[in-house]
Amino acid sequence: MSRVALRGLIACALVPLVLGLPGHARADCPAIERALAGAATDVQCVASPDLTTRNPDTTPPDNSRPGLPANAFTPRTDAQAVSPDPPFRTPIDPGRTFPGLQITGAMTDDVNARWVLRLPNDWNGRLVVGIPGGFRSEFMGDFIFSDLVVQLGYAYASTNKGMLNFFFTAPAADTAACRLSPRIAPTGALFTHFYVDDPADTINEWFVRTLQATDVAEMSIEAHYDRQPERVYLFGISNGGHVVRRMLSEFPRRFDGGVDWEGVYWSPAGPNILVDLPLALRNWEPYVASGFSRRSPAFQAMLDAGYPPDIFASPPTPGNTFSPVVGSHWETHANNYWDVTTCVFIRELDPLYVMNQLDPRGGSDTQDYDYLARRKPFHLSPRIGRISTDGDIFRPLLTLQGTMDALLPIKRHGRPFRDAVVAAGRAGLHRYYEIQNGNHIERYRQSCCNFTQLEFIQAHAHRAFQLLVDWVERGMAPPRSQCVPRGGTIVADPGSAGRPEQCAELLVD
Repeated sequence: MSRVALRGLIACALVPLVLGLPGHARADCPAIERALAGAATDVQCVASPDLTTRNPDTTPPDNSRPGLPANAFTPRTDAQAVSPDPPFRTPIDPGRTFPGLQITGAMTDDVNARWVLRLPNDWNGRLVVGIPGGFRSEFMGDFIFSDLVVQLGYAYASTNKGMLNFFFTAPAADTAACRLSPRIAPTGALFTHFYVDDPADTINEWFVRTLQATDVAEMSIEAHYDRQPERVYLFGISNGGHVVRRMLSEFPRRFDGGVDWEGVYWSPAGPNILVDLPLALRNWEPYVASGFSRRSPAFQAMLDAGYPPDIFASPPTPGNTFSPVVGSHWETHANNYWDVTTCVFIRELDPLYVMNQLDPRGGSDTQDYDYLARRKPFHLSPRIGRISTDGDIFRPLLTLQGTMDALLPIKRHGRPFRDAVVAAGRAGLHRYYEIQNGNHIERYRQSCCNFTQLEFIQAHAHRAFQLLVDWVERGMAPPRSQCVPRGGTIVADPGSAGRPEQCAELLVD
């Protein structure tokens, strides 16, 4: 009998139990540890009085794993990096606590392939697998994913996708070093080493480790509650959104649906990060030299390439600029993401590219990279093909993308993926919600950076999760794809509300 059919029979047989009893049979930590013997290592299981981040023990301190360099394991920084600051974080019910078991561990073949699992006492019979963005830890989703679902009674699992984050390094001695920021920034003298560029770690591993973390969660759930989850949902952001898309294409028997928040789009022919970000870097310095002029050729070239227009902080802060009078949104992305992300993915996907970031006269740099010229001579299409997202999904998926995303521009990532889903004949399984003025990094709207023109996406992503559950479990189709205006919500009838599928402008003041 297939696993899907078995799950359906279990769900039907247990409906009276789920509806009629306040809780479920629960085993203790030793039973879970026995269940994971041979499947996981370094298993640590504790009874938690509260599985939400209101409990400071839920998310470990940064750099708390012995033997690792600083920044390799930064769970609290990771969780804060993608979440709005208070008071806009996921609300936690002040009148309740959410006790259960918190279990952490690693895969047997790699102690750095980590996962976290939370099993609430008041379980609703379902599992959510959270997939972090960037190269961040398994705790990255604690504010944006876990705090939402554990309050609703879901078991929650997350994986670091098989690898640690990064450490600062000396470029002369490290062939995998990547400059943090463009040369013209003070932080352009800092170099990083990301673990994804190690020989043992690859992007393809992200998919394998997600499946393994799901296995670990299901084994633990069966040991703890004496039954399998009735439904398994995916919830991913950025690189994690990319993984959600792949899981629903490649492994539909394992998952019932997913939410893809600002997912990365990869296509062998482009667009993809290796096409988009070098173009941004090539235009960045001429744009600065023009005095941040909106009439400059560099500014127009960015718009023509699909990037949202630059905006300026009010007032600028040290966290968003090295030009105190300006406070440019593009500058914030160039200094924190554009340069280092380009380098990291070049080293991972095109290792034969000779990159010299120490001396601009001594070789090519990130801004010089030309993916389309290198694609055929260096056989890059198969490499990108192994990680690409062709839109051929087999389970319900809700995608959210912000129009002001300056790391993954909506014209280069959100809209092409939607087009791929439609071209694959899967539009009936997909909803695509554009968030007017939404950005890749939620907290850029707040005091770190003061880009007050931006909008939060988090509330819409949480709403999308509930729409997904209603779709899968109650047959209630979500609202059609739509542009969600500033201050608005996803509405049931976008046609009557005059909402097109795509926002007319990327920036609305």
